[in-house]
Amino acid sequence: MTSEEAIKRLVEGNARYMSGMPRQGVSAEWRASLSKEQHPYAVVIGCSDSRVPVEIIFDAMPGDLFVIRTAGNVVGPLDMASVEFAISAFKPPLVVVLGHEHCGAVYTALKGGNIDEFSPSIKELLQEVLASAAGDPSDDTKENYEHENYENKNIRNTMSKLMSNPYIAKDVSEKTVYIAAAKYSLDTGKVTFFE
Repeated sequence: MTSEEAIKRLVEGNARYMSGMPRQGVSAEWRASLSKEQHPYAVVIGCSDSRVPVEIIFDAMPGDLFVIRTAGNVVGPLDMASVEFAISAFKPPLVVVLGHEHCGAVYTALKGGNIDEFSPSIKELLQEVLASAAGDPSDDTKENYEHENYENKNIRNTMSKLMSNPYIAKDVSEKTVYIAAAKYSLDTGKVTFFE
C-alpha cells in the first residue's frame, strides 16, 4: 500500500463515520487473526481528547491503525520511540499527525495563565505546545491569537519533531514513509488533510 492509498482509506473511513454508516463490528475470526500478527497501514499521533477517538473517526478495524495519543498531539521521547517502533516493525507507509478543533492543551498553553503554576509534567507538555508559537512577533500575539492558527502550528511542530528524528527522517527521505498533517472538526466529524 502507498501513502496515497493509505490516506484515501482514512478519508473513506472518515466519510463512513460522518454519514453514520460505519462498517459492522469485528467478527470472532477477524479478532482471532490479529492474535498472531498486525499490519497497521498508518501510524496516527492524535490528541488524548475524549472527543477524538481515532479508530472510530476513521471507521478503522482492529489492526488497521497504530495509534499514539497524548494531550495536544505532542511527541516526547517515549512517543517518538513508539513511532520508530511502529515504522520499524510494521512498515506502514503513512504517519499522520492528527490535531483537532478546540484543543484544550493548545488553549491552556496559550491562555492558561502562569505556566509555572502547573505541575512539572503538565508544564513540560504546555511548553512543547508553546514551542509551536515560537517566532511570533510578541506576547501581544498571545492576547489576540487565533486558536485555529495555533492548533495548526502545533500539528506542524509535531511533524517537525518527527522529521528531526534521524531514523524517521531516513525513512521519509527514502520515500518508504510519508508524514501527513490532519485536523478533526468536532462540529462536523470531518478530518481534513493538509500539507
